[in-house]
Amino acid sequence: MRNSPENPSTSLSQPAKWLTSLFSGPTSSGVSVTQETTLGITAVWRAVRIIGEGVAGLQGDVYKEDKSGNKKRLPSHRVALQLREPSLLHTGFTFKETMSAYAALRGNGIAKIEANGTFTILDPGSIQTRYNGQTLVYTYQDMEGNKRTLDSSQVLHIPSLVMDTDTALGKSPLSVHRESIGVSMAQTRYAAKFFKNGAHIDGFLSTDQKLSPEGIARMAKSWRTRYTGVDNAGSTPVLEEGMKYVPLSLNPQDAMFVESSQLSIQEVARIFGVPLHMLASLDRATFSNIEHQSREFVTYTLRPWVKKWEEEVNRKLFTESEKRRGYYYKFNLESLLRGDSESRAKLIDTYMKWGIANRDE
Repeated sequence: MRNSPENPSTSLSQPAKWLTSLFSGPTSSGVSVTQETTLGITAVWRAVRIIGEGVAGLQGDVYKEDKSGNKKRLPSHRVALQLREPSLLHTGFTFKETMSAYAALRGNGIAKIEANGTFTILDPGSIQTRYNGQTLVYTYQDMEGNKRTLDSSQVLHIPSLVMDTDTALGKSPLSVHRESIGVSMAQTRYAAKFFKNGAHIDGFLSTDQKLSPEGIARMAKSWRTRYTGVDNAGSTPVLEEGMKYVPLSLNPQDAMFVESSQLSIQEVARIFGVPLHMLASLDRATFSNIEHQSREFVTYTLRPWVKKWEEEVNRKLFTESEKRRGYYYKFNLESLLRGDSESRAKLIDTYMKWGIANRDE
């Protein structure tokens, strides 16, 4: 990672202000966007889970292809066993799920390849990289706070979109889309405050009398205690002598609060490439377009993540000798790309009529 011009001595233990504010500084909406706060948005939580679980749920196997193009599946190969039992902390599913979720949300899923073949997932926020002319060097802090250095061959790295070729680190949606995510977080916070303070009252108190600061504070406290909050919804206000309650016409519905919430879900769907119906937004969904959107999700969202996994595994976990002899790792996406039963029946019927396949096949 390049050092800031204002602070060229940026380190892991003392990051520059521009680096810390990248993830923790307030947005224009007034809220701070961090990993924890972002996951509090239901649409973001669901989108990250869908990508992580989508990759982890795919079957992956080691294959060996000979010079004639014949392929043989090798479920007992060392690499297949590595990814099936990656560590004592993670199953094969949770390992791929966590790595993919880190990559989708924070830009990078990074794991240390241990000497015994297991993996240790690292916090992507604690990692810096630099290219020394021969290899990419990863620097991170261990659990004791000690600075460690790894060669790229010791790291399994699944990045998001890479825009900085000097670091090879993926861009995080938390940094690129802080404002859009911040608006969604502000809406969630506003809704919570709105119900807490009494969704049924939208107005102000007025009087012709002059009130002292103590009187204003006493009246405000009394009003909050008796008439605000969900538990007090529907209470009939009893005003002191000379006080008037002036209702306001502006309310969340008039301000298109519900519509803006739906817009936030659309923003999240665009950021992560997840169809709206998978985020439980079914306003314009039909059986036909849901099926096609699901296939598009596999093709345009899931497949790129799968390709990144395959290329990184094939590059890092196989020996040079194995690569030359045709060994490789591959996920199976075919089950997710199958059409509906009617389309499959028509395809099978066509294959049999033209002799492309027989009944056994």
